[in-house]
Amino acid sequence: MEQGYEVTGLYFTSAFSKSYGKENRTPAAVVSRTIGIGLRITDLGQDYIDLIRDPKHGYGKNINPCIDCKIHMLSRARSVMDELGAPFLITGEVLGQRPMSQRRDALHVIERDSGLKGLILRPLSATLLPPTRAEQDGLIDREKLLGISGRSRMVQLQLAERYRIQGFSTPAGGCLLTDKNFAEKLRDSFRDQRTITSRDIQLLTVGRHFKFDNGVRIVLGRNNRENHVLMSLAPHGYHLFMPHGFPGPVAILSGTPDAEIKQAIGRLIITYSKQVPGQVRRIAFGSEIFDPGDPLPIHSMGLKKIGAEQ
Repeated sequence: MEQGYEVTGLYFTSAFSKSYGKENRTPAAVVSRTIGIGLRITDLGQDYIDLIRDPKHGYGKNINPCIDCKIHMLSRARSVMDELGAPFLITGEVLGQRPMSQRRDALHVIERDSGLKGLILRPLSATLLPPTRAEQDGLIDREKLLGISGRSRMVQLQLAERYRIQGFSTPAGGCLLTDKNFAEKLRDSFRDQRTITSRDIQLLTVGRHFKFDNGVRIVLGRNNRENHVLMSLAPHGYHLFMPHGFPGPVAILSGTPDAEIKQAIGRLIITYSKQVPGQVRRIAFGSEIFDPGDPLPIHSMGLKKIGAEQ
């Protein structure tokens, strides 16, 4: 912007984003307003979920295909770049900041496979990287660009103070795909299900997850907020089970609820509810109210827990 260019922000969201469905309240939206640029929000959709299942360049520590992710996003950004008639594309990447996708060799692969060779300007590390076409053609003054490298964010924070940028996200952490517990549940879903939708991904982000030997899945809420999330997802192809007359978790089922499965779900709800001696506990399933019996060990009901406890 200091070199005379109008900048348009591009924010990619997906079912793996912790802010999915709330993009207008994300740090990206706040910062774009702070610095006075327009922001386009693009949902990566089903193609991105399918990419996560089988990435060309493999995974990081968990189920994070960072290189393929960057290639996919930049390929999508290319269409916006062409639409706007922009001469180059900007990213905030820093050489050596991320161990998988921001190594020198990885930056080269990402640029090559996204079809943007020479068109990606990384102004924070530009003087440590080969000149882009924009620099070679004199559209951008390379001498005014930076040479940041490594994991420290000290220079970036100084820049934020200089430009009075507020509302940005903290440097720590990563997306859901870097979370060990989430990765275990997603891998298990990929093994069992041919197609994983955005609603399936949303379901993996909440609750305790269990699976019967036949692949039928149950999710229990861990608190009142998660109970409401599960109830909101239930109309989209899931069966809802609720405690009747006592406090406890709700459960949703993906699959066919035969008599044995319904009994197991009821017992599971009771197992994770507050125990009150002598209290009658019934389970509501639609208009049906039933007594599931006393709780049993999870393994004796043919259930397996998926993912670590949180």
